[in-house]
Amino acid sequence: MTQSAQRLALAIAGALTRAWEPGGTGGLTQVPPEAERWVQRLIDGGVGGLAWWRLRETELAPKPELAPLRAAFQHHALTAARQGRDLPHLLAHFNAEGIEPILFKGWSLARLYPHRALRPFGDFDLLVREDEAERARTVLRSLGSDLQSRADVDTATTLARYLPDRTEAELFGRARPESLDGARFRTLAPEDHLRLVTLHQLHHGSWRPLWLVDVGILVESLSPDFSWSLCLEGDAHLSEGVLVCIALAQELLGARVPSGTPAVTVPAWLRRAVFHGWVHGYESMPPSLYELRKLGWSGALKAIGARWPDPVSATVHLRAPFRSVPRPAVQMAECVRRAADFVRRDLRWRVGLDAQVATVGKGVVP
Repeated sequence: MTQSAQRLALAIAGALTRAWEPGGTGGLTQVPPEAERWVQRLIDGGVGGLAWWRLRETELAPKPELAPLRAAFQHHALTAARQGRDLPHLLAHFNAEGIEPILFKGWSLARLYPHRALRPFGDFDLLVREDEAERARTVLRSLGSDLQSRADVDTATTLARYLPDRTEAELFGRARPESLDGARFRTLAPEDHLRLVTLHQLHHGSWRPLWLVDVGILVESLSPDFSWSLCLEGDAHLSEGVLVCIALAQELLGARVPSGTPAVTVPAWLRRAVFHGWVHGYESMPPSLYELRKLGWSGALKAIGARWPDPVSATVHLRAPFRSVPRPAVQMAECVRRAADFVRRDLRWRVGLDAQVATVGKGVVP
């Protein structure tokens, strides 16, 4: 990472350090040199409104360079009002079909912040039982395209990409019943939610600063009876990922972890990878492998190189240790896994064993 990129990443962290505090306005005394890029990366990372919340009462607030942050906060406030209006309506339709979904991530996290505009989210994440999934999707289809596009139905099976060591019975058995304007729903037990929130961001390469802020504010909201043994129950390397994610929120954002939190050291490679994601943002999928022959040698090499997995997601996908193994080895192993998976699915499609993977031949690749 270049010195310029390092400075930008640190400036992003500086703007977000304890930014979730109700009266938190301290910290930054000047706008970073690359102000336009800094502001844009904050907005793209989902934390433009949060940065404005922190800076709104400082001497920096009137600066024209920060106007996009104020606009982001205003936009998020309007969106949060719409989401707050529509959620009870959505839940009431589920309840009418005898379904009490578990709400997780976006909305559940947003209510921990001092203002709903500080935690934008695009859709309502709903977890239902396997035998309720089809009825739940039927309910969504009946609600119109707008609300339908802002709700996502998951089951323990689809959520297994983040929580492979949690069963439906465990998640629903520990979930806590709640209500909103008469509509019934549940929320994940804090032990399960923290594990999900940390592993979700690692699974996606930790490129959004917002995700690490979520970890910080979620850790600070834990009650004294929180069970670390329950949270860390399951795959040992995934549990290590939970802890290094918490340690990173503590190191970069000043999160205050409760006493009794198992202490770990953040690996240097993870810090570099997170900073890289914050600076460069989401890197879109390169052209399909089926299109390589159309790209020429130069374009094909670039497309193949673009598929080199980031070290964070590769570590979680393989459930590899966060220490003791060099990251290039983990990334190479992830390349092999992806290639084998691609070949397997492609062969199944070609011989007609799996009609669902026909899309693989049309540009959707691992």
